[in-house]
Amino acid sequence: MTEEKNWVVHQSFRTTEAEDELIRQKMKAFGIRKKSLLFRAMVLNGYLLKLDLPEIRELIRLMKNLTNNVNQIAKTLHEHGSIYETEIDDIKQRLDQIWEILREILSRLDQSEK
Repeated sequence: MTEEKNWVVHQSFRTTEAEDELIRQKMKAFGIRKKSLLFRAMVLNGYLLKLDLPEIRELIRLMKNLTNNVNQIAKTLHEHGSIYETEIDDIKQRLDQIWEILREILSRLDQSEK
C-alpha cells in the first residue's frame, strides 16, 4: 500500500485571495503541482528550502560546451588521425573553468553549514 493511500484525515482551512496567490507563487517556485503536497511539506518539515545557485546553471552550460568540443575532436581524430594542440588547450581551459565553479559552489555550501 502506498503512503498516499494511508492519507485518510482531511485538513482544510481558508485563505484570502491574496494569500492564495502567494501559495500559488510558492507552488510554482518549488515546482509543486498539488497544494496538499506543499502544505504537507511545510507543516511536517517546518520549512521549504530551494537553493538558487546560478553557478550550477553556468556549470551545466560549460559542460555542454565541453561535451560538444570533445565530440568534435573525436570526430576530427577519427577522420584525420590527429588534432591540433589548440583544441586540447581549449578543453583544458574549459575544464579549469568547471573546476573553479565547482570549488566556488562547494565553498558556498560549506559556509552555509556553519
